[in-house]
Amino acid sequence: RESTVKKGAHSDTSFSAGSLRAARRAAGAVQHAVDRVLVGRNRNAFCVVRPPGHHAGVNGLLAGGESCGFCIFNNIAAGAMHALSDERHRPRCERCAIVDIDVHHGNGTEEIVRKNHDPTRLLFFSVHLFDHDKRKSRVSGSGSSSSANTGFKFYPGTGEDDDVAHNVINVPLAPLWRDKDVLQSTSGATSSPPIDTFPLASHHNTRHRAKQKAAAAAVVNDSSSSPSSETLSEATSDAKEKDEKSAKESLPSDSESLPPDVSQTMISKSGGGQRSKSPVSSPSQPAHYQMGVGRQAYRRAIQHRLIPALRAFNPDLILISTGFDASRGDVGNARHYAGGRERMGLDLEPEDYAWTTRKIIEVADICCQGRVVSVLEGGYGRTTQRSADVKVDTRMNNNNSLLDKTMFAECAMKHLYALTDPYDAEQRHSKLSPENYL
Repeated sequence: RESTVKKGAHSDTSFSAGSLRAARRAAGAVQHAVDRVLVGRNRNAFCVVRPPGHHAGVNGLLAGGESCGFCIFNNIAAGAMHALSDERHRPRCERCAIVDIDVHHGNGTEEIVRKNHDPTRLLFFSVHLFDHDKRKSRVSGSGSSSSANTGFKFYPGTGEDDDVAHNVINVPLAPLWRDKDVLQSTSGATSSPPIDTFPLASHHNTRHRAKQKAAAAAVVNDSSSSPSSETLSEATSDAKEKDEKSAKESLPSDSESLPPDVSQTMISKSGGGQRSKSPVSSPSQPAHYQMGVGRQAYRRAIQHRLIPALRAFNPDLILISTGFDASRGDVGNARHYAGGRERMGLDLEPEDYAWTTRKIIEVADICCQGRVVSVLEGGYGRTTQRSADVKVDTRMNNNNSLLDKTMFAECAMKHLYALTDPYDAEQRHSKLSPENYL
């Protein structure tokens, strides 16, 4: 039995007399919200529950895992399975999509989705930070040697690849502390920063070539004599001008996924709608470095990976694992060094959460009458700066006073406003301070 007991160094989830009741209520709250949304009593819901759940697998701790990441029951998976179950008191849900926007990969939710008997009814999408240095060092002992990982791993170190067979889509993002490596990996094809290396649009559609051929053929048929090369070239150039004009008109919709200053930079550097040069990935660097870093890479992932997949899946219900630990300065996305030094991994602003919520709601309005249930996952706060003369009593296990939750609260409220009014939340509440939320 002792072999199955978790090591004390990995036991990071506190469990008290009331933890089991709280965990059951968290999972039950999500199931209750699913029922109300499917019946039609509420258009959507936001479940502010703790403990979180997306790191808990089928049996809790995953095989080979180090920690459950403060999770006891997988709340989002419990809601998804409840939605897909046959309940006579509410409409049947044929397909359910889970969108995980927590900064950590939802490895527990992915394990549960993989074990689902009918993968066509369940979709799992996760956008998260990924940094796992798998270098090994040789450790020699008495008469034997072994290898151990010595590189850094951002928890939980999973979610690098997709699993198309089980409808699992993982979009790993490079952390900000790898910005130099990302810039180096993308500098082979262009001298611009990685933010500009992602192609906005590809205009090699066969319909464009068909229009050019049709225009040239029309000139040939209408002409009584054999057309000169000048006539054909004029017809072809006219078709190209029309294609370039349509390409320019389509650029703002793609650039909508980025902040205004970034969008204008990318449009101007892409040559006015021409196909931008795609960067060549360095063999020594991960492929996801081509996405760039920071909130721009995050918005690209939502716009170019989540929205098309979600629309193609056509769900009857969308569940969101909403973690606010990807916000700027949150300790959940930081890399911690000796001496208390931190480096930020992601820099999302409250507007990014409102924008993401709006994008998901837009798909929900098309596919499933706006049915969305959001479930709180991570989100902790910023580390406050303490002066040297401030003494902290280590005997008091109260770390809440050391975290500034202003950004956490602001992101949560922007997400809530976007759920209630997705098409005006970014502008209407842009000037509100956290004190106005209460």
